[in-house]
Amino acid sequence: MGSAALLCLLLATLPCLLEGRVVPAAEEGFAECNEFFYQGSPPQGFGDPSNAKICQKHNGDKHFATLYSTKDKIPVYSAFAYREAAAASAGGDWLIEPQLDDTGSSRDEGTSTADTSNPIENLGTNQALEGDYATSDYQPGPLFHQAPNALTNSVPLTKTFLDKWAADVDQLVNERLLPHCGNGAFLHLIVGAVPSDVKINYKVSVPGAVWLAACCSDPEAWSMGIIKRTADADNIEDVSVEELEKKLLGGAKLFSSQCGGGAGHPKQKEDSEALTDAEPQAKASGPFFRFIQFLVCIVYEIVKSLLCLVWFLVKQICNLVFGRVYWIWTAVTTYMFALCKVLFNIPCDVLRVFGNVICGLVQILNNICSVVCLILRIPMRFLSDMASFPYYTLCAIPNVGLDILGGIWGVFALGFTAVFGAFGGSFSVASFAGSSFFQRFVGQSEGYEA
Repeated sequence: MGSAALLCLLLATLPCLLEGRVVPAAEEGFAECNEFFYQGSPPQGFGDPSNAKICQKHNGDKHFATLYSTKDKIPVYSAFAYREAAAASAGGDWLIEPQLDDTGSSRDEGTSTADTSNPIENLGTNQALEGDYATSDYQPGPLFHQAPNALTNSVPLTKTFLDKWAADVDQLVNERLLPHCGNGAFLHLIVGAVPSDVKINYKVSVPGAVWLAACCSDPEAWSMGIIKRTADADNIEDVSVEELEKKLLGGAKLFSSQCGGGAGHPKQKEDSEALTDAEPQAKASGPFFRFIQFLVCIVYEIVKSLLCLVWFLVKQICNLVFGRVYWIWTAVTTYMFALCKVLFNIPCDVLRVFGNVICGLVQILNNICSVVCLILRIPMRFLSDMASFPYYTLCAIPNVGLDILGGIWGVFALGFTAVFGAFGGSFSVASFAGSSFFQRFVGQSEGYEA
């Protein structure tokens, strides 16, 4: 069976059937899930009252234990005991733990977020939900990438960081843990996260770092750890479990009795032993050899002191030379800058003086004109009228001539009209008189005849 199949840590489950029981505070440790810890002893120093203990099970079989922070809505750590198992898919709906939000719930198994047949009271109060990730750049990722899709065992990570973390863990397990721990038969893993101040949806804390601590209990107990910070996805830090506890966990203890007293990885021990074996197996002894050693030490110290002195002198000389060069350079640049500024200001000053002279002459002329006008007391309006009199006189001649001609023509026309009017009136009178006479004469003649 390939090493990929050996990496499963009791996680060969169907996610939709994963069960989780919230362990009451009255029960010791993680109850039936204590077996996932080295010597059955859970880590010490995680006494925050907002932490909830969860024993993850499936079909009656226990798989791993989780300490979940209801304050940060992410797991503090999850513990696994390695066993050989077949790999399984981690797909499916995301699961939540009903008893975290409803302590009175009788449902002691994980429930899919898509299951609405039996609503949970206060859902999302004490745990993260899938909807909390909807509007962010993060996605829920299990602390161990082969774990099922349980939100109580997942933290918000970017896709890039999650892929690199999974590759780092795979490489660690395959190359450094399994070959030195009986192919995982005695291997205990604790994987955790440290929250940062960044939150998504003002609720779920984004981890500032994720970590893994491994403890192998056979043949001789040893341990090691790794740290990967979310701000530096390309690097991973190898540390001892004791260093991990001091750097990230505030001195909490992950393994009972430090997993063999804090012994490091066998490979590191082999390298240390190889360096020790490389030293002379038997050191020479005797007064002569000690005298030679004494001379060598004296010569070494003298040479070291001379080199330090030479290095000090070189530094002082360099500092002096470069200091003077820098001072000269600063002085030259300052002088050139000031000179260029003065040369540039000369034309501006000349133009400014010329402008002031022109303005002064104009002001003098203005004052002279004002004095002359004041002495002569000649109104400007009068001078303007005198200057414009010839123009207006010449322009008025044609109009006056036309007006005179119009008057003469009007007189002739009036006389002509009067003459003809008189003749017409006389004719009318004569006609009227003749007509009246004729009628009277004719009327009398007819009377006589009758």
